[in-house]
Amino acid sequence: MKKSEKEKEVQYYTKERWDNWIQNVKESNFQIDDESGSSTEVFVNMMDDVVLSCLNVISKRNAKKMSADNALNAISGISEIVLCEVSAINDDVDMMIQSLQSSLLGALVSCECYIRGSYNTKTALPKLVKTAIETEVDDPEKALECISTVGARILSGKPMPEIIFDVPDGLVAEWLDGIDSIIAAMALSNEK
Repeated sequence: MKKSEKEKEVQYYTKERWDNWIQNVKESNFQIDDESGSSTEVFVNMMDDVVLSCLNVISKRNAKKMSADNALNAISGISEIVLCEVSAINDDVDMMIQSLQSSLLGALVSCECYIRGSYNTKTALPKLVKTAIETEVDDPEKALECISTVGARILSGKPMPEIIFDVPDGLVAEWLDGIDSIIAAMALSNEK
């Protein structure tokens, strides 16, 4: 068996794994205004699980154990699973899953951008975030491209500076949550 055939056999994230998380969410009886102590922990764990799978792909690519095409295919496979429509559960959970998926989109496009390697290395990260905020409504694709560049540069080892301006609620804020998850997962990986 050729190396490239062996690479294709590896699945970094499965639909069963995602479905298991969705089942955990259902069983959590999560409610946004729940005073009984229900937390967002299950959603944080879902996010971490997906991001760690993506970082596993990045690690293999960085170690030259995987071609760029196969790494992009692996990230695309993860995207197809975790960005698919989830059957309605209840309003609170549905809103959290949509937010989670937006955050995952930020992380996933960052991984793709990093693997491709053709991203802006000159513009300051806060400037890219500001541009994303400014273009979010009129040109969401440009905004997402800015965020993917931020994430790619984080994946390349550039530290994320403190953002000293307000990031309004919206897609950019959710995409940045995906970048924050990458930063946290990388820090966790470095501790091991």
